[in-house]
Amino acid sequence: MRIRHDFHIHTELSLCADESATVENYLEIAKNIGLTHLGFSNHFWDEKIPGATPFYVSQNFSHLLRLKPELACRADPHIKLYFGCETEYDPIRRDVTITEKTAQQLDFILVPNSHTHLVMPRDFYQPYQKHVDFMIQAYEDILSSSVYRYITAIAHPFEAVGCPYDYTILIDMISDDCFKRLFSQTAERGIAIEINVDSMHTKTKEEIAACSQMRMFQIAKECGCRFLFGSDAHNSKAHDSYAHADLVAELLELDESDILEIALI
Repeated sequence: MRIRHDFHIHTELSLCADESATVENYLEIAKNIGLTHLGFSNHFWDEKIPGATPFYVSQNFSHLLRLKPELACRADPHIKLYFGCETEYDPIRRDVTITEKTAQQLDFILVPNSHTHLVMPRDFYQPYQKHVDFMIQAYEDILSSSVYRYITAIAHPFEAVGCPYDYTILIDMISDDCFKRLFSQTAERGIAIEINVDSMHTKTKEEIAACSQMRMFQIAKECGCRFLFGSDAHNSKAHDSYAHADLVAELLELDESDILEIALI
């Protein structure tokens, strides 16, 4: 199937994005490559929840809201725009860093279990099992969050961002049975699994078919999970290889029934 959505886009409001990450640029690219649904998901930690790390202190709700008027001004009859966020997992509270009141004001919410470069103690990088266990615990805590009903998708699951070594080592350490347990619960809660194309942008079709994430996605599909695709764009070049999303969909034999409704309506 053809993937015509991207629900993981950062604008220049995200501190790690560059100046080319504008709504205007993304809309132009979307028209050129045939995308019809764009979800903007800037980094966010709700100021009503204490403990924000330095990266998140200024990325609060008032900061996030700065995007909403621009999305309204740039409404397009052919491309639907969604106001969302990529919020965080807090290992201290063992919960998600967004309140229910704030969640109700967003079109969608992404939550990663794999921002280990931001929220995990550095001494958990070794041995690898500590790193794996941290992400499994984070995943379980996200599923049991007080706001799980508002979570749209798990962002780049188990793809440890900023990892100082090849994070596929960690994915390979997780058993099929563990994935089946986690993904069965994910499907029961109606939360989607994000297929993050950024991690595959340099790979050939054959390399994608053999990569560690594909085992994980196949198990998620077998467990009844729905999927959302995302570029994890932080600049205007992020969609140069977004056709890889179609390759992944083909390899997993996905059809519309496997895609979360928000990306289809």
